[in-house]
Amino acid sequence: MGTMDDDELVPLGEGPVATVLAGMDEATGEAFALKVYPGRVDRRVRGELDKELSALNSLSELGTVLIPAEAKELPDGRFGVRMELCTQSLADLVRTFGPLSLQDVLSLGEALATTLAAAHQAGVVHGGMTPGNVLFRASGAPVLADFGLALRQAFPGDSEVGFLAPETITDGVLDERTDLYGLGALLYFALTGRSPAREEPGETVDELTLRVLSGPVPPIDRPGLPSGLAPLVTSLLARDPGARPIDATLVATRLGATPGTAATPRPLGAPILDFGPEHARSRRKGKTWLITGIAAGVVVLAAAAVLVLRNRPSELNVPPASGAPVTSGPTTTAKPVRIELANPVDHGDYVELSWSGTDSTLHYAVIVAGMDLPRKTRYVEGATTSKIEVERGRQYCFVVQATDGLQPYESESKGIRGARCVR
Repeated sequence: MGTMDDDELVPLGEGPVATVLAGMDEATGEAFALKVYPGRVDRRVRGELDKELSALNSLSELGTVLIPAEAKELPDGRFGVRMELCTQSLADLVRTFGPLSLQDVLSLGEALATTLAAAHQAGVVHGGMTPGNVLFRASGAPVLADFGLALRQAFPGDSEVGFLAPETITDGVLDERTDLYGLGALLYFALTGRSPAREEPGETVDELTLRVLSGPVPPIDRPGLPSGLAPLVTSLLARDPGARPIDATLVATRLGATPGTAATPRPLGAPILDFGPEHARSRRKGKTWLITGIAAGVVVLAAAAVLVLRNRPSELNVPPASGAPVTSGPTTTAKPVRIELANPVDHGDYVELSWSGTDSTLHYAVIVAGMDLPRKTRYVEGATTSKIEVERGRQYCFVVQATDGLQPYESESKGIRGARCVR
């Protein structure tokens, strides 16, 4: 799973149960996320988890399930799950930009319903359909994270009441029907910016829970909804599990057949991010800051997921650099740093990249964007060349990111095989 030293990992966030960290794989140079649970798992939980992971691995070709790469006990006794780094969630996106466009709601909803249908057929229940578990790759493509009941039941925590099915609240039920309720709650959230419970300021959890169990779901107060969308969401949020759609396949079919409108592009944000332990040793400072910079770049790009939920075949999106410093320390005047990426040399099954930077202390990472492939990040330390394996005939775009420990920088994007690299 790679090294677990504090110097190698930077915190991304705290959930109700687990801590999420980001790091770089020493062998591959690719960024990863590590979800750390607060204790050990026994043999029974481990067996259930292995069954779930085996079933999820059968869904790898689907591309919309965030499948853990490894799960094991860490040296300090806690349990860790390593996975692809996706730092932007639906919760972040809606909090920053508001409700999604109707087309993006339909695209996202169809993707999530299709994912649930495949998982349910494989025998896996999600059990935690919340906006924080809908993540976006750097391309903007959505993935559903945190599948399964083994770890969720081994490490119970406070759940988001507004996204829980009534039977989950009252009896602890987690099954395919509660996943459908969660899907309805996610669609409601994407359309309105609020959960179906419509939490009020100052409201206690008990008051909210009582309202979820007894009150009707407020209607979706959004004009111009396509015919059939509001009734579908309402049926998913039915208090009676038997009144919900029969399965996720039916929901995906209905969402796919619902007419939508063209997505309206939204401006990119410029989030200021503060990551990393202050006590990290100086010999690792460059690497820690580069991990932070890459995470920031992913956030900035994924915040514009409305632009790329349905990728145009003639274009490849490349992560833009954030103009904001990623440190919370005293303001430092940025040096005039430039990175010049030479034209990639295409050898068919690999590409040679070379670049130059105006600062000799820079630490570099190469972002590789292949058409219809997840973006990859390769950390190359202080090197100014890299050989990247590629698939013959597929279009690619490349960009070099760097950090001097103060803020991230990046080169212009360069493509091969006629790829149009948009920023």
